[in-house]
Amino acid sequence: MRTRTVRTPVGPSFDVAVQWAPRWARVFRRARRRHRRSREGADVAFEGVGELAGGLDDLGGVVVWIVGAVAFVFGVLLVWLFLVPLLLVVLDLLVVVVVLTLAFLGRLLLRRPWTVAVTPAGDDDTPVALADVMGWNRALRVRDAIGGRLAAGASPEQAVLDAALGDKAVTARVAGGVGLRG
Repeated sequence: MRTRTVRTPVGPSFDVAVQWAPRWARVFRRARRRHRRSREGADVAFEGVGELAGGLDDLGGVVVWIVGAVAFVFGVLLVWLFLVPLLLVVLDLLVVVVVLTLAFLGRLLLRRPWTVAVTPAGDDDTPVALADVMGWNRALRVRDAIGGRLAAGASPEQAVLDAALGDKAVTARVAGGVGLRG
């Protein structure tokens, strides 16, 4: 989310960003759970099939049944190849939109902190310093303050600690994950 690249006066560039940091391990653990379905099949009764076959005595009836069977197969293929995938795509998009909306609202209502991460430019995997910030607007202000301190020549760890200084809604975490209350 809205990454700012800051160039330090004497050193490398850093990306400062407010990140959405879900707990991926828990999400994937829930997704991997599999539910076994029962293998018991339904009993199928073939009553009345002989009555349907009674119309096959003449050639016209046979032709009508063949045309009907081809039309039925063509209809099933049409539904299977076009309608079902279209409905699945629409359903998937709807589920994604609903889940993202509920997740965002839950995050705001439950006041889960936003993470402001300082990473080397172009490397999103290894944060150098992190700050947990309560509130989206405050997280954007902390991101800008960290960027300003980095541009002034501070180290990433010191920039995060300076941004957290005196603000009880900001918790600084430096490389090792040790929480330092601001």
